[in-house]
Amino acid sequence: MANEIAAEYEFIGVTGARSIPTDLLSLLLNMHDYNHQNGTHRELFEIESVQMKQFIDEGFHSHAYLSQPRKQPRLRDILKNPAQLAMPKVLEAHLENFFPFMGLLHGEDKLLSLKECHFYVPEADRQSRVFVLMYMKAHSPIAHLIKGNLLKLIDVVVDQDAKILNKIYADVPQRIKLNNEVGMDWVRRNFESFPVAPEPNLSR
Repeated sequence: MANEIAAEYEFIGVTGARSIPTDLLSLLLNMHDYNHQNGTHRELFEIESVQMKQFIDEGFHSHAYLSQPRKQPRLRDILKNPAQLAMPKVLEAHLENFFPFMGLLHGEDKLLSLKECHFYVPEADRQSRVFVLMYMKAHSPIAHLIKGNLLKLIDVVVDQDAKILNKIYADVPQRIKLNNEVGMDWVRRNFESFPVAPEPNLSR
C-alpha cells in the first residue's frame, strides 16, 4: 500500500509527530470515533454533522465512508488558513483502517487528491506515539501553494486529539450508545481478539 502511494503521489511531509501519555486502546478508540470530528475539531473544520454512509468490515482491515456537511469559511478564516480553500462544503471522507497500526484517509477534491497515513505506535503501557505521512496529487497549481498549510492543519488536528485523549479512559463502562460508533466497536472487537483474526460482522 505505502509503495503504491509513493509511486503515484508526491510526498509533502511528516506532521503530527508526538508521544501522547495514553494507552494504545484509548488512542485507537479516539481515532476511530466518527462522532468526534464535529466535537473535538468543530472550530477547525466547522463540521455540522457526521453521516455514516457505509462501513465495510474485513476483520483487521476496514473502510468507513463518511459525509460531513460544514459551514462555509469566512474571509478571515481563509486568510488565516488558506488550506480552507481545499475543503468543500461537504467533506466526503474515505477512511481505510489497518488494525492496529495505521489509518489512511483518502481525500478527493477539485484541487488535489490527498493521502494521509496516520500511524499509531505503542511505546509503553500508558504511552503511545503518533505521526502522519502526507502525500498529494495536484489537480491545480493552487494545490502546490497550500502544501505547507495542509501539514500545519493536520498537526493542529493531532494536537487537538492529543489534548482530548487526556480526558478519555478506556476502562470506564459505556452507559450511552451513540450513532456512528461502528468504528469503535471494530477497535474493541479486534483489540480483544488480536492477534487472532476475527470474523467480520460489523459491515453496514
